[in-house]
Amino acid sequence: MGLTRSRTGLLGVISLLAVVFTVALAFATLQLPVILGNWLSRYFPDIHPVIEPERVAEFMRVARPIGYACLVVIAVLIVAGFVTGKRKLSVFGSFAFFLPTFGYFFASMFFLAGLGILRIPFVPFWDPGVNLMNFGDISYLPYMALVYPFWLAGLDVRMVIAWVAVGLGLFIFVLGTITWFYGKAQRRKTVDFWIYKHTRHPQYLGFIMWSYGVMLIAAQQPVPMGGTNPGASLPWLLTSLVIICIALAEENRMRKDDSEAYLQYTASAPFMFPIPKSAAALVTSPLRLLLKKDRPETGKELLATFAVYATLLILLSLPFVLLDWPPGIGWSDWPVYIRGIP
Repeated sequence: MGLTRSRTGLLGVISLLAVVFTVALAFATLQLPVILGNWLSRYFPDIHPVIEPERVAEFMRVARPIGYACLVVIAVLIVAGFVTGKRKLSVFGSFAFFLPTFGYFFASMFFLAGLGILRIPFVPFWDPGVNLMNFGDISYLPYMALVYPFWLAGLDVRMVIAWVAVGLGLFIFVLGTITWFYGKAQRRKTVDFWIYKHTRHPQYLGFIMWSYGVMLIAAQQPVPMGGTNPGASLPWLLTSLVIICIALAEENRMRKDDSEAYLQYTASAPFMFPIPKSAAALVTSPLRLLLKKDRPETGKELLATFAVYATLLILLSLPFVLLDWPPGIGWSDWPVYIRGIP
């Protein structure tokens, strides 16, 4: 009885710490970009694309090569991490690729003003004619499925859903981190209790959910007259795929280090979150066709897995691009301008 109470009390303390850290990190997620944006605007002032097109053209001539260089560095980090087995390189590269999304938090007439300078790696993707950044818009489908029924009922829950994704993602991340440290303090090779009973990779799941909320917040930022919000769905999509591949690489190592215990654990806990077996079989079918097995085991196989799923998801995003959908000025106003909806 005393041991049970002790464990219950410890779990309560850990949950409280997770809530406190979640609130602090959520506040930082939304406030730091605004503070940094105001500070950086003194060094990277706004440029109006209509009034000052010559300055914009000159700036883009300088920014585009820098953007390509940044993309090359990020790609090298990600690939090197998989090939060498040093996952931290891939994690750093994927986070660096998503970091420019915070540039959308600081509304400007030109998308590289103020904090928007962070978006410089996205410059190679951005073209007024064909916006390559929209090639990840398939990722908005869960958001659409949640928002639209409420919108028909007269309720706008767009920002609420973004906030919930940020908060829940951070909570899962923090709780997973605390659980992992507690498990390692007990010298367990495989952490399989508390939140790890429900997901084998709570930190990665938390990051994906948090970044999804950040992407939604960025997509909803107002677009000033003459300005633009190219969107952040493609960076989120590619970053999430990298994170999933990193989780797969981590599992390969765990299977070697603690094979029997870890195999038992994988049989009872889902990879990221519980999904029906039929849905899991559908999701993993391209992997089985590609590798003739259920999971990638080498760095080259992980890169091939990433390439196949990235290609499939980009192709699924094609209808959004070809139809130039959503109407109006994009996701910042959807579903306001849908015909027949006030």
